[in-house]
Amino acid sequence: MIALPSEGREGGDLYALFSCGDHRFCRMVLADAVGHGYTASEVVRQVHALLHKYNDVRDPSALLAALNEDFPAAGDIHGVPLRLTTAVTATYHCDTGEFNYAYAAHPRMLEWRARNGRWGVLGEGLDGLPLGVISGELYSQQSVKLEPGDLVMAFSDALTEVESPDGTELTAEGFLELAERTMARFSQPAPLDEFSRELLAGVRHYHGSDRFRDDLTLLTLRRRSQEQDQAPEPG
Repeated sequence: MIALPSEGREGGDLYALFSCGDHRFCRMVLADAVGHGYTASEVVRQVHALLHKYNDVRDPSALLAALNEDFPAAGDIHGVPLRLTTAVTATYHCDTGEFNYAYAAHPRMLEWRARNGRWGVLGEGLDGLPLGVISGELYSQQSVKLEPGDLVMAFSDALTEVESPDGTELTAEGFLELAERTMARFSQPAPLDEFSRELLAGVRHYHGSDRFRDDLTLLTLRRRSQEQDQAPEPG
């Protein structure tokens, strides 16, 4: 897991992993508030509080709908006007490997299939407005079964919207290609922390700088083998 606020120690990205209900379910959330620094961090603090309020809502699309209803209704946060927030949330069933996910205008996650050694995009075609746009928004979700060794990577748009020194944006397609080239340099199973650092190094090389204009978060999860712990391995 890598989290780099663009301004000091405060940022507008939120990542969270929860055990839900009978502890056979795990929840992943990554949210990205518009803006940077302290103001954006106050917004995602409210999102974090709402996640605890709705911790027992297992359905990802229902969770986004509940967050959206409470988010704009709360008014200002200590005098800071609420801002739009994108989000991706997913639940993972530890026994079956079922991974259900939904988006609120957030960048699509990437999935690595161990059986064929390829990356793919999760949730192409899923719609959903950012949190805080309009009350009553409905969100759709999809599901995929993860096999032992499969990876899921969630990230904020700082990784896809980063620009080269000449102003060319990396884009989602460019980030996918970078992930493929980076993974090809590792023997499998790749250490998640090393892979994440190498991927970020590739983004920095493209950007031509170690400093980013936006808050950056990269979260990689892997389904463990049956002989290991059932919870997904974060990296």
